[in-house]
Amino acid sequence: RQYCKSKTKTKDETGRDYHSMMKAIRALLLLLSLALSTSATAYISVVTGANGFVGRHVAYSLLRRSNELPHPQVIVCLVRPDKVLYEESYWNAHAADMQLYSKNYDENVCVKVMPYDMLDGGETLNVALEAAIENVGRSNPCPICVYHIASVFGPTPDPIKTGKENVRSTEDMVRTLDNLYRRHSNFKPRLVITSSMAAVRATDQTPLNGKYYTRKDWNTLSKLGENWGSCYQWSKAESERRAWELVKVCNEKYAREDGKGGREIEMVSLCPSFVFGPPPPMPTGMEDASNMSAGSCSYSLTLINQWLAGDSPVQSRLCADVRDVARAHLAAGALKSLPGKKADRRYILSTEQRLSSELTAQALIRGVERAQKKSFRRKYQH
Repeated sequence: RQYCKSKTKTKDETGRDYHSMMKAIRALLLLLSLALSTSATAYISVVTGANGFVGRHVAYSLLRRSNELPHPQVIVCLVRPDKVLYEESYWNAHAADMQLYSKNYDENVCVKVMPYDMLDGGETLNVALEAAIENVGRSNPCPICVYHIASVFGPTPDPIKTGKENVRSTEDMVRTLDNLYRRHSNFKPRLVITSSMAAVRATDQTPLNGKYYTRKDWNTLSKLGENWGSCYQWSKAESERRAWELVKVCNEKYAREDGKGGREIEMVSLCPSFVFGPPPPMPTGMEDASNMSAGSCSYSLTLINQWLAGDSPVQSRLCADVRDVARAHLAAGALKSLPGKKADRRYILSTEQRLSSELTAQALIRGVERAQKKSFRRKYQH
């Protein structure tokens, strides 16, 4: 919103008002997020990449949701090992702030920050899942939702290797959930994959229907080796494909072993376009700039800083507000039942048209002016 909102309204091709459309979408996401199972006695949510831009928003939204749930919630924030200490302080401070709203907050939520290595074959993920189950009690079955958000996005020294590693981490995710489900069959897993619009289409790829992209479109053109952007696009499409394939293999195996209506790993994929927006608010006592620099990281924020500094030209982009992306994650994790067809469990999160570079630049200028005024008032009020 901070970067995309403009007094000049953008119309899509059918003439509908874009801002009214987004308000309706947000209202729908709110209703979906309230469609929580009432039969559960607890909720386990695991967020990979919880110190990243999208991951932090998802974890923050889960934390804020805790007071609305009828049962306790365990939130496991998986971060790089060198980020654990800072992230523990960050989430403990947020929890302390939110205690102001509920005297029973301690009883409603437990936040764990644990190390995660997306290339260790699922070892750290398995430790985190077992810790969450131990927290709620092995005899207390409840749903487990894993939000797999962690991946490498941006230029790297070896983009081909990075692309392959992104795919491998997703494959390890599904295999780890399969192994967990075999050990704890009363804890039903749901996997929400943060895919990308890059998995839907490559640059200049024509939609299947010739007009616009839908959940049935897949990127079939991006290749490893052309440049880092193409490698990243390939990795997101291949990661999502492999996740769907492995989940299908697991569920077919369960069906043979259990019969119809037995175990099932549920999966939803979300395909956001370029994600913009502000970071979550800093908790009390951690608002200074040095702490913020240790916070969430995002290539989209890096790109915005380049635009502001004049290091690269402002670009026209399909985009999604990070707060709407977080709401969509919670909605995907909270639905009581999912559509039967795989294609219907795949969602695009995006504006319908690109924001022009002119409108984007104007929004950035307004954002900088507001930030400068706010900084000026804060400086002279003290």
